[in-house]
Amino acid sequence: MQYHIVQNLKWPCRVIDVQLKKNPNNNSKFVIIKFGKYETAEFLRSVILPEDDYDYMVSEMQKRKYHTINRIAIRPENGVYHILTWDDVDRGICTREHIGEIQRDKDGNPIMFKLIVVFVNLDNLNRFTINEVLDKEYIEVNSPIVQNYMNFNNKENYLQQQAKKRMQKEREEEVQYCEMMDAFYEACENRRYSDMDMSEEDRVMSALENGDGELYGF
Repeated sequence: MQYHIVQNLKWPCRVIDVQLKKNPNNNSKFVIIKFGKYETAEFLRSVILPEDDYDYMVSEMQKRKYHTINRIAIRPENGVYHILTWDDVDRGICTREHIGEIQRDKDGNPIMFKLIVVFVNLDNLNRFTINEVLDKEYIEVNSPIVQNYMNFNNKENYLQQQAKKRMQKEREEEVQYCEMMDAFYEACENRRYSDMDMSEEDRVMSALENGDGELYGF
């Protein structure tokens, strides 16, 4: 994406929230760090770090440690659409049901931006760059794949994924039930053939030991 930088300001900021999260796919853990303006704590952007950084970042939040972040105003050569993220939930722009969708106005029309603002270069470390933010959070209006984003409905996609998970779970439970019944019938057959070689007295004792005494009136 081609663009021009219109303004570049360095803002003081600090950690305003630290959350330990679990990845549902593999149960691994990670930490979400939210940064805000130093004085007002107005949310600016979030960063994802490894689980090991949790205690350290909580300490930074409690001590109100001073950080810096670059607020950069950008004018793309072509108009762009904004792809909604979790950060937009924290900014109050959308709810979680719309993450991944194109940002729209109150009438449901996609909003085309000719000037955008990004927050990058936390503490001058290039932890997230302009290009990284643009690639993940914006798409040009003339992109050949823009229609895919236009058609994406996160709530609908979520419901479809939940339905697939339910079907998968039902299939797994059905397989487990069939395997259990196969094992049960196999055990019964093995016992029946084993009983054929026993004396009557041995069969009675075996039934009592296996909880089947009622077969012999016990």
